[in-house]
Amino acid sequence: VKSYDGETLNLTGVLRQDMGTYLCIASNGVPPTISKRYSVQVQ
Repeated sequence: VKSYDGETLNLTGVLRQDMGTYLCIASNGVPPTISKRYSVQVQ
C-alpha cells in the first residue's frame, strides 16, 4: 500500500512472503510527521 487515507488499515490476502517489518508514516501537512515500524507475521 503506497498511500491510505483513514484510521484503520486492514490487510487481506497477505501471504507468508509478505512477512517482515513495514514503516508507517502519518502526515497531515502540519508538522511533525510521525513514523512507526510494524512487524507483520503470517501463520
